[in-house]
Amino acid sequence: MVAYLPNQDCRLDDRNRSPDSPARPTARSANRPIRPIHRPSSTSPERRQRSRSDARPRQRQERPSYWQYSCGLCQDDHALSACERFRRQTPFQRYETVERRGYCRNCLARSHLAPDCPSLTGCRRCNDRHHTLLHGASQLDEVSLNIEAITTPAFAWDLVFVPTAMVRITAEGMEGFSMLRAIISQSATMSKISYAAFRRLGLQSRSYKGERFTTFTVSPRRTNSDWSLKVNALIIEDLPRRIYSDPILEDPTRCFTNYALADPDPRGNSPIDVELGADTYSAIRKDGCTAAGIGDVLAYNTQLGYVFAGPIKNMPRN
Repeated sequence: MVAYLPNQDCRLDDRNRSPDSPARPTARSANRPIRPIHRPSSTSPERRQRSRSDARPRQRQERPSYWQYSCGLCQDDHALSACERFRRQTPFQRYETVERRGYCRNCLARSHLAPDCPSLTGCRRCNDRHHTLLHGASQLDEVSLNIEAITTPAFAWDLVFVPTAMVRITAEGMEGFSMLRAIISQSATMSKISYAAFRRLGLQSRSYKGERFTTFTVSPRRTNSDWSLKVNALIIEDLPRRIYSDPILEDPTRCFTNYALADPDPRGNSPIDVELGADTYSAIRKDGCTAAGIGDVLAYNTQLGYVFAGPIKNMPRN
């Protein structure tokens, strides 16, 4: 007995059908509507868009590294003017933040200070040379004083000796020592070293609150001295710099031996690579000072030798 298969007659008939005769529909597809097949062309916009997205993986758009502002107040990734913590401060506090962190009070940039600001705009409220966020700070009234212009000053402001010293720099992993010129600045809150000297000496650095620091040891230029001081210094681009705009002809060293001087040429204009701040001043200073015989210049005794400070021409006395 032969089993009956559904649609077997259709399959047998199709075998005997000639190639030119039309195909007979099967029972399953007899009542199914014929749907047109949509084949998008190779040049359709949908296919081009799909091929591009398949060929290129999706990546999250991120800011490049040079967008890092490193806010000096909260150390976040934004400019100081966009800092919410800065905006919540009073104008008085904002001014103190700008001055303490080394920002330009006109445009709030860290690359320069207000006297060198290239911006042509100022406060949008009073048009003075300060940022709008600083408007209302009482310190600005002290800066914007009406000063009478004089054509011939009684003395030259830049003819002033500042204490300088030639120091020996040593550090861990450093062979021997290097001699650098330093300025002793009691008003500086921290010691500093130029980026050029940092690279040249091959010092090690560390990062703290968005700033880079290094550690080295300072000794007098006299090789027979056993005094030394370990210094943590901020690495900055503002050094080296020259401290005198004009040559100084007066010689304050005429009453001192070369051995006793911290800087053998204190009136020279060789670059300053190290700034020893108030964090080192108490350890460097020694008791005793004497008049240098030039104007109001005094010779101060320090662990590094005698340094000179004061105006060359006598200050006018009231």
